[in-house]
Amino acid sequence: MLVRGQQKPQYSQYAINNYLLNPAIAGIEAYADVKVGNRSQMSGIEGEPTTFYLSAHAPIGYTSRGGQGHANRSSPAFGGGNKGVRISQQFRPHHGIGILAVHDRFGAFARTEASVAYAYHLGLSREVRLSGGLSAGLIQQQLRSYKLVFANPTDAANSDWNMVKPNLAAGLWLYGSHFYLGASATQLLGNTVNFDNAVEERNLLYQHTFLTGAYRFDITDELSLIPSVMAMWVQELPGSFDFNLRAVYDNRLWVGGSYRQNGNYAVLAGVTINHIFDLGYAYDRGAPAFNGVGLGNNEVVIGMRVFNKAKVLCPSNLW
Repeated sequence: MLVRGQQKPQYSQYAINNYLLNPAIAGIEAYADVKVGNRSQMSGIEGEPTTFYLSAHAPIGYTSRGGQGHANRSSPAFGGGNKGVRISQQFRPHHGIGILAVHDRFGAFARTEASVAYAYHLGLSREVRLSGGLSAGLIQQQLRSYKLVFANPTDAANSDWNMVKPNLAAGLWLYGSHFYLGASATQLLGNTVNFDNAVEERNLLYQHTFLTGAYRFDITDELSLIPSVMAMWVQELPGSFDFNLRAVYDNRLWVGGSYRQNGNYAVLAGVTINHIFDLGYAYDRGAPAFNGVGLGNNEVVIGMRVFNKAKVLCPSNLW
């Protein structure tokens, strides 16, 4: 029997951290953006899938003359709250760098990714910018046999294995004051991950492709609605789609929901504590769709805006 499935972790909170999916995000804001996340699936089940990640990215050469100007401290730098600032004329190209570390485990199996990214941001017009990014790193795949129970302890499969392969990802990000569109692909090298040279059929790290898009509607000076969509394709599998909607109030509180075409849904919420810290939470049904197993999936994200000299509360370009 041949089984194919998604190899990379799944996230519900990617809308507040698209850097997880696209290296072109690196350096998009005027401060260093640091996020720590934890996602547990099928909560309450022994060996439940669990994902930890740390991401950080920052601009190089993004000065007051190079993009944000004299932005209002609590409003998006390119948003309606800064109509008096001619930001589009001040934009200058700049660079971005970032790092990402992801550890994903499921029972006896574990996968760790680590990568560094570079992005370049330039203005296409007075209102539209484009960035392109690359990331390179390593993927480690592990089996911890001590977490398995064998009917025959001398079974040849009762042994640990550990394999490390290089990884490459690329992306593009088109953005303005009220929209963004992104395209990215990872595992571009298509490395094999067989652990026994006697096996003729090669297992591959398949390419994952992501398309994302969002638009911010400013309903009032304090309330905005942000619909977004994410499409994903894994090589040799049909695509899947997420549809999301968030409501942001006063750049401090937001709530929303996400619907996946397989019938699963997620409830999302977040709060900006101050100009440095924010907190996001998501619950999605996930595993209960399968015979009621587990207590659903929980995801928590802690964000930090480091070197945030303008004390911006809401991200300028990702909201």
